Amino acid sequence: MEELELQEVQRVALDLLIEFDKICKAHSFRYSLGGGTLLGAIRHGGFIPWDDDIDLMMPRPDYEKFIDYCHDHDCGFDCLSLKYTDHYFDLFSRLSDRSTQIIDETKDLDHQIGVTIDIFPIDGLGADKNEALKRFNNSRLKRELLVAAKWKTYFRSKTRSWLVEPVRFGLFLMSRFINKEKLYKEVDRLCQQYDFETSEFAACISGVYREKEIMPTSTFKNYTSVNFEEYEFDSIAEYDAYLTKHYGDYMTLPSKEKRVSHHSATFYWREEWQEKE
Repeated sequence: MEELELQEVQRVALDLLIEFDKICKAHSFRYSLGGGTLLGAIRHGGFIPWDDDIDLMMPRPDYEKFIDYCHDHDCGFDCLSLKYTDHYFDLFSRLSDRSTQIIDETKDLDHQIGVTIDIFPIDGLGADKNEALKRFNNSRLKRELLVAAKWKTYFRSKTRSWLVEPVRFGLFLMSRFINKEKLYKEVDRLCQQYDFETSEFAACISGVYREKEIMPTSTFKNYTSVNFEEYEFDSIAEYDAYLTKHYGDYMTLPSKEKRVSHHSATFYWREEWQEKE
């Protein structure tokens, strides 16, 4: 049984994005490429060459409408969400390809899924910048615990300094004693405390860039289109401000040793996997 090549994983993820975009266009759902996917679109015109995932972000009202739509319709892919999927433990949703299978030795995936794209809700944080930071940090420890709760065992981070490893190890130990389902629902409720439309500041609270996720809400309300793998997809119009805050000098390539995927998963065609089983 052969592992999928990076280009195969990227093609499957791109197909999911194309179908996602069709639904959003048909129903006027706002969305934007996000994180490394938006960086890849601007710097490379597509995937970051060594990356295999797609990250999207949606204002909370559109995010909820989208997962409701997927719950009520067969879209040709699986939509996993805290709202509708039993024993699903993430604060963001995933669209999963049905023809592939993911294997991850480091994390509990909770479900049989394939190549996925991640959709992060953008939540309001109120009218004041300092209050927004305070509200963002209110659930920070709980969010970090939830991340660690998915680890099968402790492992070194590929992307973060060794100086944070004692903290990561401590979080791992603490996470062994939490009620995941209860804590996920509590944190999700905290994330939705403030209305997106009326807030002056907002963030992908479950994003990996922590405080850098906090931006003026206007950043997430105006859109343009960008090229990604020869297709046009939606992007926030202020992508330069977003990418600069997240990555600094984002048009400069990282050093060669950092040009590696931060994921530990491997992918297979599901039929081949089932034959092995």
